[in-house]
Amino acid sequence: MQCFSGSIVFSYPPTPSTLRSSATLHHDKFRHQINEIIWDEVRLHRGPARIAETNEGHELLSDEDEPDNNREWAAEYYTHYREEITERHESEEGEGCRKWFKSGCEENLYVLQCRERRDVDWPDHIALREQVFAQPSLREAWQHYLQLLRQQKDVLAGRSDLEAFAFGVKRFPALKRVTITPAAHGNLITPLYPTPMIRAFPKGFNYPIPRGWLYSRATMGPATPYPWNQYPELRDRYRGFRTALRVLANEPNSVSELVMTSNSIPTGINCTIFDEPCEEYNHFATVLKKPGFRRLDIALLLGGDREEDLEACWRSLLNGRLRRALGEAKETEEFRLHTTFDDELYPDGEHPLIPLRSIDDCVSFLKTLPKSVRSIELSMLQFLGDGDWYSMLEEIKRMVSESTLWGDRVAGSRPKITIGVPIADASPTHGHGIWIEKEVWDFIYGEGENPSKEDRPLNIRPGVGVMRDALEPDFEHPYDQWVL
Repeated sequence: MQCFSGSIVFSYPPTPSTLRSSATLHHDKFRHQINEIIWDEVRLHRGPARIAETNEGHELLSDEDEPDNNREWAAEYYTHYREEITERHESEEGEGCRKWFKSGCEENLYVLQCRERRDVDWPDHIALREQVFAQPSLREAWQHYLQLLRQQKDVLAGRSDLEAFAFGVKRFPALKRVTITPAAHGNLITPLYPTPMIRAFPKGFNYPIPRGWLYSRATMGPATPYPWNQYPELRDRYRGFRTALRVLANEPNSVSELVMTSNSIPTGINCTIFDEPCEEYNHFATVLKKPGFRRLDIALLLGGDREEDLEACWRSLLNGRLRRALGEAKETEEFRLHTTFDDELYPDGEHPLIPLRSIDDCVSFLKTLPKSVRSIELSMLQFLGDGDWYSMLEEIKRMVSESTLWGDRVAGSRPKITIGVPIADASPTHGHGIWIEKEVWDFIYGEGENPSKEDRPLNIRPGVGVMRDALEPDFEHPYDQWVL
């Protein structure tokens, strides 16, 4: 574990050390200062993505004994860094490491090149390049990676991480937030959270960047959210999510904020936990209705190529279970909902990945939120049929003006609404989006212009909103200054 700024980064496998052995837990001063636990819920890759892998995510069942992946990456992807950095990697073709490991390392260099093309100032640009140039040889990196895999296997074979979390929750009296993320590793050399494992990496260490939860490595799109009760073997991919809900629902604690964020990568909590009765849903509802609960961030995995997959998503989110759980959160002040919709993957709306069938559904959903809510964020949503963000905002404005939505609230207590929309981006990375807050407020509650375009409702007007990268918190630019 690692402490910083009042938080503890709870390192998921492969770090074998536990919170129970940490001096922070037993230090009378430090343990009273911890207000957040961050659970890094990823697993290092044990093999290549399956050659015939689809977005169904079959690789999640087993990836340990797969044969070498012979997929060749396009040479132009790596021209920039091949000439400067990877000459020794070329000379080690087929030597010193597995091919899938080498491909993962090269992909990282390509992603780094694409991010560099943004022509924006990185705060640590010079330091980052020094790290890249200092990277160990493939042979050295592979040997270190094998040690990490052995440690990961040891932790997964036991329950030390689960027991440590439960013990840690009880030892931090000021603890108010638990954050669970599948994206802690961020990008090469720029992790989202500096877990103890990541901090111990050799300088410039290059390795296939892992993502947690259900995640398809062979496609840019999300995996299929298999029925929760029918595939128990997939539940372990949500080890941290399940453990946190169980502990927070059943053990005394002071946690008032639950953040389950995907950081805009195409994954999330399996939406089918809301489809049929299950232990995880019961724990989720119990946590939300606890007195003093203030904030919920939830990223939901939605989608699929087959009609039955989409129907399972509709059924899961329109059967009332999610709304009933939210309705029990009587004191919630902040609510953020993120889905795996990607406009670039389905530009014609053929396979819309959405949690709401219509504008009426969305407005009805907003009405179910408790009166205590002060901040709402809706990110990467899409609407079926004729619905769109332009019409959605027009409807909210109309209902607010007629006092049929939040009409019982004085002006100062009306909720702030933030909208996140995807952007077209040729980069093979995730996390990019436009977030709109001020313009939504000015339009809904004032005389401002609708920030969405009527003729192209998924596009945002120039100069509206802020460009952000969820995997690089320091990156933020006005939308009209963005250069692709």
